[in-house]
Amino acid sequence: MKHLLPILVFLLPFITKAQSNGLNYKVEDRYLYYGEVVPVDTSFTVADLYKNAKLYVVKLALPDIKTLTDDPTGGTLAVAVEEPGTYKTETGIGTIPMKLKYNIKLEMKQGRYRYTIDNIMVNYTDDGRSVDHPLYDVDKGKGGGIIGNGERKRILKSMDALFVRKIDLLKNTMKVRSDGF
Repeated sequence: MKHLLPILVFLLPFITKAQSNGLNYKVEDRYLYYGEVVPVDTSFTVADLYKNAKLYVVKLALPDIKTLTDDPTGGTLAVAVEEPGTYKTETGIGTIPMKLKYNIKLEMKQGRYRYTIDNIMVNYTDDGRSVDHPLYDVDKGKGGGIIGNGERKRILKSMDALFVRKIDLLKNTMKVRSDGF
């Protein structure tokens, strides 16, 4: 019995790692999102950060971006994005056409900004009709409709890698003072 406690303490980090999904999004009940407050150079004003945020949206180079909120004085920019993809190489599913639908919200204050990527939906054709599946359902395997557990996990990993690249692009864009936009 004395030896059981040290063994459990030793194994605890491995058990908790096995229980996490290894993905970068945050989970609050049924709300799955990417988000963080990022400090930047304190000399960056809201106007500077707003210019960088607009530049970031252009750098995404996606054809279907709709502006939801555009407030340069308040320092808020929110866009809705529909991004096509098949995830063929990542998933091995084939050529099931999929769309990612999500919102990006950037809130800027002097010396920092907050990004939130949420309302993430996976859209694909299921039984001849186009259906939106919330990220929570795909993550938990509830509904989702994707052909099996292995494919679902590969889609989640692929989407996570895509969002991490977008966040890295955002951080790189926001930390440099742009000349103008």
